[in-house]
Amino acid sequence: MDTRAIDPQFVNRVKSLLGEEGFDQAFAPIEEASGLPNAAYWSKDWLELEQERVFRRSWVFAGAEAEIPNTGDIKPVEIGGAPLVIVRDKDGSVRGFHNVCRHRGAKLVQDKCNKSSITCPYHAWNYALNGDLRSRPHFHGPDKLDKFENGGGEKLDLIFVRVEVWNGCIFVNVSGNAEPVTDWLEPLLRRTPNYDFSSIRWAGKLEFEIKTNWKLVYENYMEGYHVFSVHPGLLKFAPMNLRWSGEWDEHVFYNDYIFPENQEGRGDGLPHYPNLPEEDAQRGLWFLCFPHFAAEVYPDQFTLLVSYPIAPDLTREELHVFLIGDAATSDIHKKERNSVIKMWDDLNREDIGMLELLQQGRLSPAYDGGRLSPHWEGPTHQFGRRIVEKIIAA
Repeated sequence: MDTRAIDPQFVNRVKSLLGEEGFDQAFAPIEEASGLPNAAYWSKDWLELEQERVFRRSWVFAGAEAEIPNTGDIKPVEIGGAPLVIVRDKDGSVRGFHNVCRHRGAKLVQDKCNKSSITCPYHAWNYALNGDLRSRPHFHGPDKLDKFENGGGEKLDLIFVRVEVWNGCIFVNVSGNAEPVTDWLEPLLRRTPNYDFSSIRWAGKLEFEIKTNWKLVYENYMEGYHVFSVHPGLLKFAPMNLRWSGEWDEHVFYNDYIFPENQEGRGDGLPHYPNLPEEDAQRGLWFLCFPHFAAEVYPDQFTLLVSYPIAPDLTREELHVFLIGDAATSDIHKKERNSVIKMWDDLNREDIGMLELLQQGRLSPAYDGGRLSPHWEGPTHQFGRRIVEKIIAA
């Protein structure tokens, strides 16, 4: 990496958490490399660094636009450890705010809801859907109501968080310093020129809570080495001899294969992307836009795997399924749509037990990061390196 972009203070802090040898593992060539040391999976201090310097600095998927379709729909989320709310404003736009009252710091919204305004449960300060403070009762004495026609200004209104929407996907950047979403997605988009993503529609999501570290979800996602022993159905769909390691293109991991024939849940029975060339009608592609936006692209779908760290050993995982046009919601396609969602549910559950075993194994002082396969696990190793690089970047 460019040593001019390194923050020396954080290099020393990282080395104190990972150890000199553990730090060096992140930058060793794949033929000599191990994975990140156990502390990267169990240390609360390390997770705090990831939340602050990886998740808050990056674009993070905050949900599907279809989850808040109506004016007044409000969805609380947590990004980088920070409580936020995503709101559908009266003008139809999607807005994001820090989910905290400007008075005494109470969390404003606990559950997904629909409201004409946001009222703090503690002292009833009331905010418009655009974040402006509207009123605060009794603030200057009994029975006195302060009203605000145009908000209370930067000291009193809700604090905005940067939000962008791309084809029904809501992204949040807590720091506000990330490049535009379309620029961030560009390595994915240039590898998918034949796919009209404006045609995708949200069909639903699956949610899981897994007793593992969030990084293990993506390390497992990127490498195809485990398919032969963990995923019998996926192996039948695309045998090992069709698979390769994948590669990083800037900050986006990429992999693909050509599968012999369509299968229930992948490419069979549902509309394909409009005008999709024949050579892509049996292609599967998958991406990881660092740090956590993992997208699988098949002829009939755009499916996301996103994981949010809760604790070093606890991860909330969501699978969002997008289908083409009316296939996402119409009764005509209900059976096939349910087959897609069931396929992803079954496949993901095959991984959960393995992910929890990986986490448990990292309690062992005998485990030193392992020995990575140069054929399969080069991109996985680079994922760990990118996390370290992001943390020590100035």
